[in-house]
Amino acid sequence: MTKLQAKWPLAGVLSGLVILVSGIPPSDAHLTSRVAPVERPALREQLGLTDDQVKAIRDIHSRHWQTLRDTARALREARRSLREMAVSSADEASFTAKAAEVKELSGQVMEARVRTLQEVARLLTPEQREKLRELRPLRLHRPAPVAS
Repeated sequence: MTKLQAKWPLAGVLSGLVILVSGIPPSDAHLTSRVAPVERPALREQLGLTDDQVKAIRDIHSRHWQTLRDTARALREARRSLREMAVSSADEASFTAKAAEVKELSGQVMEARVRTLQEVARLLTPEQREKLRELRPLRLHRPAPVAS
């Protein structure tokens, strides 16, 4: 094996680490292409949502989106800082404070998601809520939404 061939795996590993640690956000085009579940015709049809319900759900999501996006952005930055602190020589007090900030922001994101879901659930009939529960179990362990 030549020296050049031996360097390729190392270059791949290093490139992957740079991408992972850098936390490069996606473009705004990617964010705008994300579709809320209620916007998907299949889910709307399965739940039997009326046009009024769809409009009200869109209003709820748009009302909460900016706050959730800002919190998710702050969470992403705090996580990035925490990763940097973990591999640097940061003092224990700073690391503990940043970890507490990440925990607080994670809780805020979770709470915002649940509150949005509660508002949406109030608009649904009991049958629609049951069907939604069957189709989309509450997955509270999902990562925070991507924010630019």
